[in-house]
Amino acid sequence: MAVREHPSPVSDATSVIQSRHRNEIRRRAIRITIVVVVVVLVLGGAWAAWFSPWFTARSVQVTGNSQASTEQITQAADVPIGTPLVRVDVTAIRDRVTAIPAISSAKITREMSGVIRIAVTERTPVYAIQGDSQALLVDGGGLAYLVTDAVPDSLPVVTLPWTDVGSSTRLMSDAAVIVQALPDAVRTQMVSLGAQTPDTFTIALTNGAQILWGSSENSDQKAQVISGLLNVKATYYDVSSPSHPATK
Repeated sequence: MAVREHPSPVSDATSVIQSRHRNEIRRRAIRITIVVVVVVLVLGGAWAAWFSPWFTARSVQVTGNSQASTEQITQAADVPIGTPLVRVDVTAIRDRVTAIPAISSAKITREMSGVIRIAVTERTPVYAIQGDSQALLVDGGGLAYLVTDAVPDSLPVVTLPWTDVGSSTRLMSDAAVIVQALPDAVRTQMVSLGAQTPDTFTIALTNGAQILWGSSENSDQKAQVISGLLNVKATYYDVSSPSHPATK
């Protein structure tokens, strides 16, 4: 009768240890390979982003402009064509674009196609100052920002000393407050708004009548008062003190 041999416990333990060791070597090799691949990809991506001609600024697109020309904005932006996209300083471009008086704000974006997109928001004029041969557009904050050949039909005209425009920031900002508060009943009849001092704003109407508005203070209240007061036939309306209006 043959004697059946049983595996040695020592041999079994050695096989298990060797198997585990081989598995650990394989896992370590896989980890090292993954790390190497990631490093290569990162370095390759960094090289492509910073030095490769594949991802460079190739063109400029401007949107949102009507008062400032596309050429003016493009020249001011001074985008470094050919520069890798990640090295294009969008903050500097934005600052150069918003230095254009007609531009209120700008958003600069880089696209993988190589396009630098400049989306601008322009200032909105609320009135114009008429000069001898040109007009000056003024925004809601009283900032004079654009000289034009003629006053747009939709804008009211404000009469201020043209030579003092640069220093009359108080008058210009006060005029903006008043113009934006005017009710339609006045706006549709207004020929001009004028002042020599911050307390003497006067509105001339198409029928020859005048409204003494006074200062820009309480303009909303004055607007409510004049809306009703215009129903009284008169050549002179005084709402400079809205709690005590008067007519002549």
